[in-house]
Amino acid sequence: MRAIAIENLKGGVGKTVTTISLAHILTETYGKRVLVVDCDGQCNLTRFYLGEVPDTVTLAEVLEGNHDPYWMDNVIGVKPRLLLLPASQELYRLDLAALRRGAAGLTALQDFLEAVAEDGTVDVVLFDCPPGFTAASTAALMAADEIIIPVLMDGFSVEGMTDMLLQVSSMREVNPALRVAGVLINQWHRCPAVTEGERLLRSMLPVFRQTIRRTDKVPESIFLKASVVDYSVTSAASRDYRLLCQEIFGEVDYCGKI
Repeated sequence: MRAIAIENLKGGVGKTVTTISLAHILTETYGKRVLVVDCDGQCNLTRFYLGEVPDTVTLAEVLEGNHDPYWMDNVIGVKPRLLLLPASQELYRLDLAALRRGAAGLTALQDFLEAVAEDGTVDVVLFDCPPGFTAASTAALMAADEIIIPVLMDGFSVEGMTDMLLQVSSMREVNPALRVAGVLINQWHRCPAVTEGERLLRSMLPVFRQTIRRTDKVPESIFLKASVVDYSVTSAASRDYRLLCQEIFGEVDYCGKI
């Protein structure tokens, strides 16, 4: 079982869209069994699938140990072969100070995933992480094996990669297996600033060969609560995400690691 955190300290870079797109391609095209975990108190991933935050166990209860003993009783089936561990606004109070006080266990999500892995019913776990260094994102990085870092080609995003890598480095002290699978350039379009930013980023970090092109089909699909890969099969983003999925999951080599 592979556990992948999709994270960037910066918001608005396409983390949730990437999570949804990869999950749908893996389940629908490859027949994989996928668990998506909403780690963001904004609950965008949860609302995308459920319309509203459910009155059930959410990630906050898992982090605090207030969940059902059998992991499957804490998740919701949202599509064939696709399970969701939803978020709630309770995540906002589980900050790093709460972690240090013991209000949320640093390894709680890691323990939860060990139970998932032992059951052998899930192939891939995708963590949709919030911007910033929160209790939920810390727990996700403790549990994950790999990180995908979506990024836009603007000066703030490129400069922010230094902070992101420092976070990864600090997390390796408690999760030595954690590695960067690759940086994902999102909303790519042809212009001098984007081209130069991409060149600079590729000279610094392991960047996936596949980029995700900018298209209006992505915001349209979100309004309709549909993944872009289902909503517009022939759109640039849909084709790009399918090629990215091949790159990440073995049909071509990984871009590298740091």
